[in-house]
Amino acid sequence: MNEFIITFSRNRKKTKQWFKVIIWDVHPNTFQRWKGGRWGYFLPMWENPDEGFFGELHLVESGIREDTISHEMFHVMCEWMFKHWVILTPKNEEKYAEFLDELVRKFWRGYRKKGK
Repeated sequence: MNEFIITFSRNRKKTKQWFKVIIWDVHPNTFQRWKGGRWGYFLPMWENPDEGFFGELHLVESGIREDTISHEMFHVMCEWMFKHWVILTPKNEEKYAEFLDELVRKFWRGYRKKGK
């Protein structure tokens, strides 16, 4: 099992938010029996949606692909948006596309640092 942290704040806040990425070296069927989906899931665990610990992203090592990561990061972003009552509109679409870019970029950076 590998773990690393992804911080995010979109460089607008003095306080950082972060979530833990946990990568499991198990068969996808095992992961699914744990009620975790087949390839991954995001577990929100925040006490304050504006700062600090936000949750855990659990992934199966053999399922780490570009589409899986963008899918799971979308869930992370949606959780943040729902907790802040953000409605996606043509006026703010680019802002949240950049937020998703940040999450995906930081995942791959952390993943490479772990030697994968």
